[in-house]
Amino acid sequence: MTRIVVGTDGSAHATTAMRWGADEAELHGSTLEVVLAWSFLDQHHPDHADRFDNDYNEAGARAALAAWVTEALGADAVVEQRVVCDLPARALLEASDAADLVVLGARGTGGFEGLLLGSVSERVAQLATRPVAVIRTGAPVRGGRVVVGIDGSARSLTALRWAAAEARIRDSDLDVVHAWRLPTTPPAPSWSSDGTYGTSAVAKTTMASDETSPATASGRASWGLAMAIVPCTAARAIETTTSTSLIPSSRP
Repeated sequence: MTRIVVGTDGSAHATTAMRWGADEAELHGSTLEVVLAWSFLDQHHPDHADRFDNDYNEAGARAALAAWVTEALGADAVVEQRVVCDLPARALLEASDAADLVVLGARGTGGFEGLLLGSVSERVAQLATRPVAVIRTGAPVRGGRVVVGIDGSARSLTALRWAAAEARIRDSDLDVVHAWRLPTTPPAPSWSSDGTYGTSAVAKTTMASDETSPATASGRASWGLAMAIVPCTAARAIETTTSTSLIPSSRP
């Protein structure tokens, strides 16, 4: 991993994301770039009233970004800073093309309470061609287990390899989880002896197919590996977690 992009809007969530991204950059020896996307509409947003004056323009945006970086990371932080006059989601998607990881806060200044993920974070996570980390306020910078969800697809294998590499570099345990729910229409699921409707086979098949992955195999000697089958949808699992959500993408 050589380049990490963090999106910010000066909110508390974005500040937490910036600190997490800086720590991740240090962990991987990566370049850190912080991006602020703004428009002339921003100066009229009620949530910006205490941070931007009536002269808010590109120069004001640059000054605000520099102040936010200093506040979050300190005056001596080595960070690339970029201001883009564009819609935030579109600007971050464009920036993600040259990044190995995009880091965002769970909510921004324009978030809706009905969306547990902010609208910008949600859109970037859906459309980005690179992995996206959604950071929640209060999430620990380091420590804890690495959890990855799988469904046996090629994309879940990509997620598994990514998670294995992250667990190895953190010297953390890796939990592999398969989320499922009962179908609402016939045919009824076939029962298995372990009560998981055969979904454990998906997890085992996925792990077996990844035995040759260097990132996975080489790490098993130093960190623990566990598998779990849970009655929950993947979307619900992401929305209700209180920790960092890392969403790897395998889109071309």
